[in-house]
Amino acid sequence: MLTTEQVRERLKARMEEAGGATAWGRANRISPSYLGDVVKGRRTPGAAVLRPLGLVRLEHVYAEAPVQEGVA
Repeated sequence: MLTTEQVRERLKARMEEAGGATAWGRANRISPSYLGDVVKGRRTPGAAVLRPLGLVRLEHVYAEAPVQEGVA
């Protein structure tokens, strides 16, 4: 399992290997502006970005929060 930040780091590494966002985006038919938004955290990585990275998005996971005394 990866965090969103780890996906962003993987994306940045792949873009660097390809020679930049424009080159990686062109090879994967993704606009450099969308890639920039994903890397900067303005957008979450969608299927278009995840697929070339060999990743899929799973559903969110929820957990019980610990009960804090005095908090309603």
